[in-house]
Amino acid sequence: MIPADRNTKSAETDVCIVGAGPVGLALAFKLEALGLTVALLEMGAGGPDNDAGAGGIEFTNGRHALSPAISRPGIGGASALWGGRCVALDDLDFDMRSHVPFSGWPIPHEALRRHYPEALTFLNCNPGKPALGDVGVSDGMIATDALERWSSSPDLGPVYSKRLQASRSIRLLNATATGIVLDPSGKRVEGLVARHEGGEIEIAAKTFVLAGGGLENARLLLSLQQDRPEACGGTDGPLGRFYQGHLTGYVAVLQFDNPGAAKQFAFQLDDKGSIFRRRLQIVPAVQTEEKLLNCVFWIDAISIADPVHGSGALSLAYLFLKTLGLYRRLSHGLAPTAKGSGNIDLREHWRNIRSDRRAVLDLVGSVRNLLQRRVSRWRTLINPKGRYLLRYHAEQVPNPESRVILQPHGKSGKRSVLAVDYRVVDQDLDSVLKSHEILDLWLRRNGVGRLEYLHDAPTRRQAVLDQAFDGYHQIGLSRMAKTPADGVADADCRVHGIANLYLAGSSLFPTGGHANPTLPAVALALRLAEHLKTIVTAASRARAE
Repeated sequence: MIPADRNTKSAETDVCIVGAGPVGLALAFKLEALGLTVALLEMGAGGPDNDAGAGGIEFTNGRHALSPAISRPGIGGASALWGGRCVALDDLDFDMRSHVPFSGWPIPHEALRRHYPEALTFLNCNPGKPALGDVGVSDGMIATDALERWSSSPDLGPVYSKRLQASRSIRLLNATATGIVLDPSGKRVEGLVARHEGGEIEIAAKTFVLAGGGLENARLLLSLQQDRPEACGGTDGPLGRFYQGHLTGYVAVLQFDNPGAAKQFAFQLDDKGSIFRRRLQIVPAVQTEEKLLNCVFWIDAISIADPVHGSGALSLAYLFLKTLGLYRRLSHGLAPTAKGSGNIDLREHWRNIRSDRRAVLDLVGSVRNLLQRRVSRWRTLINPKGRYLLRYHAEQVPNPESRVILQPHGKSGKRSVLAVDYRVVDQDLDSVLKSHEILDLWLRRNGVGRLEYLHDAPTRRQAVLDQAFDGYHQIGLSRMAKTPADGVADADCRVHGIANLYLAGSSLFPTGGHANPTLPAVALALRLAEHLKTIVTAASRARAE
């Protein structure tokens, strides 16, 4: 790692990257491998006591996570908060869908797909496709081979700090970018203004990439737009709009007809010892026919404390462990109770025990399963009765009124506060509910099982709305599109109208699909690195001539 100095104006590098989270790190290391020099800015890069601090953020409603839960200063950034789930986007996510306003990417899925193996390796995940057992259903309405992979080391700071320190091409700077300086034409970036060690510096480079997360990228671009109203599509343009996340939660229990079939959808290990899980997903043709947003489902174990699991063995295990004072030790990490811990009725547990002839026989296996989870946290708690919470993870429709704006003065009196108005609309809710209906139909028709809803039909919609909460995925705020009227960046992630300013991260995604965005965001950053190599090399040749 090249030590940073205060005279960064004279130490011009090929690429300056703002943000050392998963996307920024992947981009920096790829650029290094391609022979380019990098200046990497990250607030808090000097450690937790060296946090320069970000600007203020205010939220207009309670549907958005607060700042400490969505960002983390230092090397690795928000990966310190990331669970490690790696999911690829689907082909249809890139299509212009008539029932999804503002949908369609300016690039095909293949542009990202070819980078998935390298992105998975960077994220400490096995890129190989695991062998999947046959679920015995040929009906094509629901795909049973949708996959999620899990990183073995999701916190990237400890993983890559030594590599960063050993680098001779990456210059790390503990600084917070506060402004973008354009040349008189407004078509090129001359430098970045940043807070560093109590002062202000300007950083020069040939090319600049904002990779600080959707909200912070938007803050810098909105600040630029205040000085240059014509930038980024103008003040009425797409910048800071189309803010999306994912709707996720539980409104149903999945009851398998054959309890043993659930193991196909539980956590498993591949031949490299990496964790994966298969999910249930409505196929693209049905999504189009039913005008649905992309949605995926997976099973989670019901807490043994909640009698809705229906198993006499699990009820016996709960009462036994609770009596001995061991329940808290062995319950850690299980899925939340289906109806909330305050609604546990011991009479329901005794009803499970009385009605379950195999309760005592299954008890030994259930306790063994609980003990195994103490050693291997990835194991799913297997319910002898085949009942599991059904988790949904659903796409949101791009909505220009779901947005962020930069206010001159916030409620706290701070300058330049980012006001966040993250919204959920009827189409989001309708799609989640309709997707459940279609899955239930498929389960029953094919003898797989059935859904048992946790809420009556009149209150089901409100239950989905009550669980609508995000801010972690930060999709769409600086979306890519062919024209500046439709997006902030072009197909190469370059900000429209500014020759040497690029973006990286999920804020570029026009739509989010059902996938957690970390894997595709890193893949997009790797694609960007190859483009920047071409641009910088061509510029160097032109200067030499």
